[in-house]
Order: sequence, then structure tokens, then C-alpha cells
Amino acid sequence: MNSDMITTISPQSSDMSTVDALWVLIQSQKKRVRKILTERLVAEQNKTKRQKAMVKESLTRAFDELHSGKVHHNARDLFDLLSL
Repeated sequence: MNSDMITTISPQSSDMSTVDALWVLIQSQKKRVRKILTERLVAEQNKTKRQKAMVKESLTRAFDELHSGKVHHNARDLFDLLSL
């Protein structure tokens, strides 16, 4: 069986969710297309994780500085630190 063959999948019911419909569409793609989609999804997840880590690090640093007295209790100062 050729791995690039397109597989046709019939839905089991007419009440298919959007996620199920998308899954059927993905499954029907050639193997190389599914591989590229997977790589893009993983890259997007990694980007999101990096962004969350940066926000967490920035907030942790800002709150540490606030609690140590390096920052006055002015929200504008706190947000200025976050933009560094």
C-alpha cells in the first residue's frame, strides 16, 4: 500500500463535532502532509510554552523587586519593568 494514498473515511453519524470533522479531514491527507501539520502544531505548542515562560519569568522578577522594596507601589513602574 502506498503511504501517499488518500484514505476515504465515512462519518459514523450526521451529528459530527467540528473536532471530529477536522480529524477526519486530517486523517484523509497524505502521510507527508500529516507530518508537516504535526511539525507545525508542535512548533506552535513550543512557541506558546516559551511565551508563557517569558511572562512567568517577567512577573516573578517584577513581584520579587516589588516585595524587596526596589519598586514603589506604583502600577506604572511595575509595568515599565515588564517591558524590559
